[in-house]
Amino acid sequence: MEFVERLCKLGADRGPRGFPRKRRDREILMKSITLDLDEKATYRERDVNEHLKRWKREIAPALDVDHVTLRRWLVDYGHLERTRDGKEYRVGFPHKTVAFDVEIYDVDLRATVAAFRAQQERRAAEKKAKRVAVLQDGEPGSADEAE
Repeated sequence: MEFVERLCKLGADRGPRGFPRKRRDREILMKSITLDLDEKATYRERDVNEHLKRWKREIAPALDVDHVTLRRWLVDYGHLERTRDGKEYRVGFPHKTVAFDVEIYDVDLRATVAAFRAQQERRAAEKKAKRVAVLQDGEPGSADEAE
């Protein structure tokens, strides 16, 4: 599913990186933030901040963006609505939204991103093991040939 693949690449793959410029990528990240929020509930700022910190830690650790900036962008792009006094928030419905497959509502984002990160770590360990094996076998560029 494109949504999950892009989310993993944008948020969990090597970082740090800034917030994406491409609209679809921004929408994927913002939608992934609001998926865990109840559309009928009202949230205090403290609750939204905690949600954003948890999302950043578990879903998108590669993003070099703080929770305050994320909250402001969510409001600016219409994904969150804020009361005039700024004390309460609720899930918004952006005017210019991007359509996603209905299946995104059934995806366990935390488990999916954790599996992606585990796969990335396995690949990195395999590459490292291959490099060590090449060096130990005396391939060109190894310490044995330098003597």
